[in-house]
Amino acid sequence: MRDKDRDVIEDSRAIDKKIEEALNEIENIHREDNLVKTGEELEALERRIIEATDRLAGALVAQKLHDSLKSPGLKEEGLRLAKSYPKALKNQGLRDVLIRPSRGEPFTVKSSYFSRKGKRKKKQNRFLS
Repeated sequence: MRDKDRDVIEDSRAIDKKIEEALNEIENIHREDNLVKTGEELEALERRIIEATDRLAGALVAQKLHDSLKSPGLKEEGLRLAKSYPKALKNQGLRDVLIRPSRGEPFTVKSSYFSRKGKRKKKQNRFLS
């Protein structure tokens, strides 16, 4: 098994573990018999629920995006898009990309990285004398 394949499998397992942990936390909150007696207790309970559901939402988004990036259809579409670009692009291989979802924690996925081929001229600073 190639190293990048192993990394993808490990990423999937880590995401599955986060989903399971968030679901367990939500289940624990659901099963608690604590009565809410004050406004502070209500706010604390709401914060716990929001944090747990945000973790679940972020992990589910990570899982769906991770699965989408692994799909052959998306890989083919990426290659087709790179070929249709007016300038030649080179596939630099898989790179880590940080995703910040609107809910939940940021996560990293591996995605193909394309850059322009050939040397590019550096712009000279016009303001230096």
